[in-house]
Amino acid sequence: MKKNYITAVVFLAICFGLLITAIIFNIKENEMISTYFAMGASGAAFLSCLFGMNSWQEK
Repeated sequence: MKKNYITAVVFLAICFGLLITAIIFNIKENEMISTYFAMGASGAAFLSCLFGMNSWQEK
């Protein structure tokens, strides 16, 4: 399969994992750690979008 597509899917899975972890820490009222996990989820989602856009250019 395409290398960029697989990388985008991996970053998407990491993003969802970090997002769920941030929600759990937010429920436990630990806002500082929740903020860091949410920032990590945003970064992983951004990288997933970049690799996903590059996967369209591959043949």
